[in-house]
Amino acid sequence: MSDPLRISRFLARCGIASRRKAEEIVSAGRVRLNGVVTTNLATRINPDEDVVELDGKHLKFDDEKVTLVVNKPRGVLVSRGDPQKRPTVYDILPEEHKALAGRLVYVGRLDYMTEGMLLLTTDGDLANRLTHPSKGVEKEYLAWTSRELTIEECAALEEGVDIGDDTPAPGVIRRIEGPRPLYSVKIHEGRNRQVRRMFETIGVGVARLKRIRIGGLELQRLPTGEWRKLTPKDLALLLKG
Repeated sequence: MSDPLRISRFLARCGIASRRKAEEIVSAGRVRLNGVVTTNLATRINPDEDVVELDGKHLKFDDEKVTLVVNKPRGVLVSRGDPQKRPTVYDILPEEHKALAGRLVYVGRLDYMTEGMLLLTTDGDLANRLTHPSKGVEKEYLAWTSRELTIEECAALEEGVDIGDDTPAPGVIRRIEGPRPLYSVKIHEGRNRQVRRMFETIGVGVARLKRIRIGGLELQRLPTGEWRKLTPKDLALLLKG
């Protein structure tokens, strides 16, 4: 018999959303428990006995937790769908994972033209742990820039520049040797287009941007557009950094 779960955690375990997003869904009155709308976040669910519906659809509780990593190509949206019919990460799921599409939630975003490491998971608790600002999970990017940065510009980026939000956005910047201007950028937040906006503030364009690490887990040699399922060892590395 399954243990009772708070309603937000139940939704997260169904792969609907992270726990924070699930709380918003419940508060909005979109969830019915045994035929009655509930907005009480303290409500507990018995997965073996209770009937839970979201927007009229019966939710099926599944204890299996699956986390996938993809090397997202440029020109692919991190979204459930697109009015312009552009391809999304769900469109490029391999056939063996298509059945999970409705339960997989993406962990953070990459913009349309940014490539690299993206996670999708059915584990709402994991998604919450990786995205909550208090956890400060580090992400590393490679940024191919329009020109070399000065010492002063690197120092400004590391101190934190104003990208139009309430607080400065700091990062750790390191030049990577090679003929073209290429930088490693490490950040602990996940604001919208954060790395690109950081460089924009100092008048530097980013020709190409690729995320190569989340926490302690690296993208390594996963080919562009390819997926793989994370192992317990991978998950331990992911939460390490």
